[in-house]
Amino acid sequence: MLGGTAIEVTYDIRTLSMAKYETSTRGSGAQTVERACQLLWQISRAGGECARMVDLCSVTGLSRPTVHRILTSLAASGFVRQDVRTRRYGLGVGLFELGLAAPPPVQALPEITRLIDELAEATQDTAYLMMRSHDEVVCVWRAVGAFPIRANIVAPGDRRPLAASAAGLCLLGAMPVKQADDILNGSRRVLPDKCRLSSGELRQLVVDARRHGHSYGEGLVMEGVTGVGRAVPSRTGAPILALSISGISSRITPQRLPTLVAALTDTAQRIAKMIDGSV
Repeated sequence: MLGGTAIEVTYDIRTLSMAKYETSTRGSGAQTVERACQLLWQISRAGGECARMVDLCSVTGLSRPTVHRILTSLAASGFVRQDVRTRRYGLGVGLFELGLAAPPPVQALPEITRLIDELAEATQDTAYLMMRSHDEVVCVWRAVGAFPIRANIVAPGDRRPLAASAAGLCLLGAMPVKQADDILNGSRRVLPDKCRLSSGELRQLVVDARRHGHSYGEGLVMEGVTGVGRAVPSRTGAPILALSISGISSRITPQRLPTLVAALTDTAQRIAKMIDGSV
């Protein structure tokens, strides 16, 4: 929760191990709902490529008949769709319709996104607003600067492990050390597919973010692309919002870093003041 009522994020279902569900003593109805929620989260993580049945079974620990049965029910409700050509599963239009009725996770979002647009305009690079979702970050807003060579790696709605983004690294750096270590350990299996750096290098970047108050990742996700991140301060606990700027590495240089950090810090403080009055 940020600023009393500004942001509310629920973590429990996303972090439960589906393997445990097979032997759960809870009622079958609640168990089915939990499994359906886990499958939806896994499909969302696949992004535009959609998710394969074999991968959904592998990551959840559920049998193929169980996954097929739940996906069939979700598809009948419009919450899941299946690509006729690839047979992969993606999120359905029903979830979009529900999202239109849901309250925004960030209050004053239009005012905040204008600040992100201004940040991109001032730096001429790509600026992001990212929100923590347990051990991941989700892109809330992206603004593209005027520089002709762009680094648009993440689109709005995309999810990434915390350690696989400049914004996520600074959020890890703002956490208690043990909590950050636990998240890094828990993400070890998925990180090689999402970023180019080793576990040791990522841990050092978190240490650096904790020490300096901002993150700096050269070639973190893509060779030749560098990102800088800054958490949005919160007076109610560890930050769950962060800003980042990305661009080709020849632009995001150590010499230019102080200017970018100053711009990120100013924007982060203005957002914090909008949300809960903190500075």
